Amino acid sequence: MGNIAFDRSHGGAADAPLDFSVSINPFGPPPAVLDAYHRAAAAIARYPEPYATRLCAAIAAHLGLAPGNILAGNGSTQLIYLAARVLRPSRPFVVIPAFSEMANSLLTLPVAPAPILLRRADGFHFDVDAIAAAIAAGADALFLGRPNNPTGTMLDLRQMSAIARRCAEQRCWCVVDEAFIDFADDPASAAALVLEYDRLIVLRSMTKLYAIPGLRLGYLAATESVVAGLRRALEPWSVSGPAAAAGLACLALPDSWRRELSEELRRERARLQEGLGAVPGFEVFASSANFLMFAAPPGSGAFPNHLRQHGIAVRDLASMPGAGPGLYRAGVRSRADNERLIEAARSYR
Repeated sequence: MGNIAFDRSHGGAADAPLDFSVSINPFGPPPAVLDAYHRAAAAIARYPEPYATRLCAAIAAHLGLAPGNILAGNGSTQLIYLAARVLRPSRPFVVIPAFSEMANSLLTLPVAPAPILLRRADGFHFDVDAIAAAIAAGADALFLGRPNNPTGTMLDLRQMSAIARRCAEQRCWCVVDEAFIDFADDPASAAALVLEYDRLIVLRSMTKLYAIPGLRLGYLAATESVVAGLRRALEPWSVSGPAAAAGLACLALPDSWRRELSEELRRERARLQEGLGAVPGFEVFASSANFLMFAAPPGSGAFPNHLRQHGIAVRDLASMPGAGPGLYRAGVRSRADNERLIEAARSYR
């Protein structure tokens, strides 16, 4: 079993008018969130709360948890590294392909993480038996995505609960990245399970659904004792005043806004999947998220360049451990944008 290579290639193409390489709400931040940000920016001469106490309380209320179950940070990536630094597992496993910073955070430790590979032949679906085998063999930390990025595959809440229970029984940490859960076909979060399992840490992002990645805002949920330990190792003032204000405005939006946005993106995902899947030589994998992973025809190293000529960028997964050349991820955008991607794929030779 090989180790996982360091990979720091991410989405974000400033030179492409249509950037499918990122997977966020394509319609931009809600006006109420922008207004809250601008008001808070006028008060940047004041220090923010050291640990975003008001924001954590609002997040807890949103999830039906206690404030002590929540820790906010400068994006969920900061909290991934915090967990790796504090937990210091000696035999960590990461389900791959996955968000690269999960494995990257563990590469700072004396023992490199081992992979649990999602296989293309299986549609990149989770292998629950392989996860159980790793836990039984002595894993002391398991990192996975739900829904998984970039594959879009997802463990349901029943499967997630069974894994969290097994981890608790074997004293194995279970760290779950739910950055895209708001877009999932079933958006029920595993955060509620932290009240049952003391080795479960659930990471959430506020940048994807609300389209505020430039603010860097995320949080984690865990038992109060775990959160207290992590907070002691977290730098104060990790959440800026404008970010905290925007986060509070996000949580104040009506549930109908979240529901309608997610429903629209699910409809567009289905159209995009059908359109790309109908292009000869393309293979599109089933997804529960707001993005699609797909394969272009063999020898398709020129495919990203072809798209660039059409003003389009997708996420090239050639260097991502567990993925490889010829695999790409496209975030779901508006219908007109998605049609442009489909047309560009049709013209690829």
